[in-house]
Amino acid sequence: MKVLVTGACGFIGWKVSEMLLSKDYHVIGIDNLNSYYDVNLKKWRLQSLERFENFKFYRCDIENFNALEEIFQKEKPEGIINLAARAGVRYSTVNPFVYISTNVMGTLNLLELMRKYGINKIILASTS
Repeated sequence: MKVLVTGACGFIGWKVSEMLLSKDYHVIGIDNLNSYYDVNLKKWRLQSLERFENFKFYRCDIENFNALEEIFQKEKPEGIINLAARAGVRYSTVNPFVYISTNVMGTLNLLELMRKYGINKIILASTS
């Protein structure tokens, strides 16, 4: 099975991807590698996932509908695990609009592409 994992370089996304890869799932990892916390840590996690032949990575923000659609067209995922989210609950009180944009609009983008491409499996655990 081919699973698209958003937030693949975050702590939970990395561990979920690693577990799926070790069970021979094909994982399409998406992450925007933003700098909210140490990008080097995210890059280290990415390198550890890239050692698996059944892993493919796209640097992409789930807010970007057109880029997501290109990935859906090319990779044809069969299920989605959405773990992408703006991190940091405290900062959400300072700049709530960026959280709405990523966590709500990004999720809506995924749902719309799932509808368009006939994908009916999603796990959502990423609203920060």
